[in-house]
Amino acid sequence: MGKKFKLVPFEKQDKLEENLLKAENGSYIKLSTATYWIDGEVECFIASKQDKLKDGFIKIPNGTYHRFDSIDMVEESDCFVATAVYGDINAPQVQKLREFRNEVLIPSRFGRAFVDFYYSGAGKRTADFIKEHLPSTIPIIRTGLDVLVERYSAQKK
Repeated sequence: MGKKFKLVPFEKQDKLEENLLKAENGSYIKLSTATYWIDGEVECFIASKQDKLKDGFIKIPNGTYHRFDSIDMVEESDCFVATAVYGDINAPQVQKLREFRNEVLIPSRFGRAFVDFYYSGAGKRTADFIKEHLPSTIPIIRTGLDVLVERYSAQKK
């Protein structure tokens, strides 16, 4: 996964209304790209569903709330294959695939197992392999991901 950060305490978070988390080193992490640890368990933020963030609580995909200060560590989550395919970590399709990961995959047992496998190194290795050895497959993979993004987006409406 990406670089890990410790957050400043809740009282010192000055950009939560902009969906930005402040790290101890002074940098900011987008809520939509962050995963975090509570008691050694990895969770993801769902930026659009943070209805109690200003009160110091974060909501995880299963709908439960945790105190903001219970977060041990935050990490910027890379979507390796999607970034390789779309060419930009902040592409709208990559953002939508993160949302799909957080809202559909992580809450289910099998989806969570896939996400754990993907972030154990398989996703990065796959993306690197595609970029180095199979770049001609990128348009085909993009077409498949586009279908997933379109169907997920239509379902959300």
